[in-house]
Amino acid sequence: MRSWLALVALLAVGCSSALSTVTEGGTGRIEVPSLTIAPNGVEEPITVAGDLSIPAAAGGRVPAVIVLHSCSGMTPNLAEWTEAVNRMGFAALLLDSFTARGVTEICTGGAGRTPVTVSSRLADVYRALALLAAHPRIDPRRIAVLGFSHGGWVTLWASQAQIERRFLRANVDFAAFAAFYPAACNVRLLNETAMTPGPVRIFHGTADDWTPIAACRAWAARRQAAGREVSVVAYDRAMHAFDVPYFSPPQHWNGIFNPGKCTIIQQPDGAFVVDDGRPLTATSPCVTRGVTLGYDGRAHRQSIADVKTFFDQSFGRR
Repeated sequence: MRSWLALVALLAVGCSSALSTVTEGGTGRIEVPSLTIAPNGVEEPITVAGDLSIPAAAGGRVPAVIVLHSCSGMTPNLAEWTEAVNRMGFAALLLDSFTARGVTEICTGGAGRTPVTVSSRLADVYRALALLAAHPRIDPRRIAVLGFSHGGWVTLWASQAQIERRFLRANVDFAAFAAFYPAACNVRLLNETAMTPGPVRIFHGTADDWTPIAACRAWAARRQAAGREVSVVAYDRAMHAFDVPYFSPPQHWNGIFNPGKCTIIQQPDGAFVVDDGRPLTATSPCVTRGVTLGYDGRAHRQSIADVKTFFDQSFGRR
């Protein structure tokens, strides 16, 4: 196993200030050296940032959770989630993939915005994993990821063995993957049942019209059939963003590109097509317009308890 000192040396290229903060056990703003990866695969170095908090009463090394925002970026409810994670007894790193790239949100598109690819966000989360594993207050064997919507997409893909092989830069795996109403359950990857060791749990509302739960149940079922530890927790009548108090009463966003009813299939050459064999576009027959987002206090409260149970179980086995 690669020593943590070797890991620190590997990461130190071009990021000494980030490493000094981490290796000295610092909290607060943490710099994460990463890559911006364009749709054509061109890579550019970038440093993103995250806010690290550790429970005040915690002693020694503690488990940690990397929290990944949605396509709406750094919304206020994420601070509430990091506080909830701290109350569970875990450190929390709230990772911001947008600000350093000059983006505030990617839900609506629009002129002048630079899209942030899922590959860029995967680079971010794996570089953050490597940094946390070098932190003297973090248990490197017990680091999980918690993602919401677009961040849930990143979470699901990070659980795939082929993705880990591409992005991992340390001798450490994620201990668990928690995805809230994730995008991309309707994407079928090549070799998709080859997964990393950590369990995956999806937290989803049955009334979600942006990322329908049926696709996530099918995503889980295919992996369960191959013996993988994947499960879905369903909240009856809950909508997309059921944990975001801002969406009370529910809001309907007209015109939003909604591929939730599409089946997207990865080809042997790596390209993605919908089930008619053509690339996904705004005019694909399976695409609709408009999504609904709605807060559900009951589901929100229950999901916090359910996430704690999942992480307790996952960390307890390490």
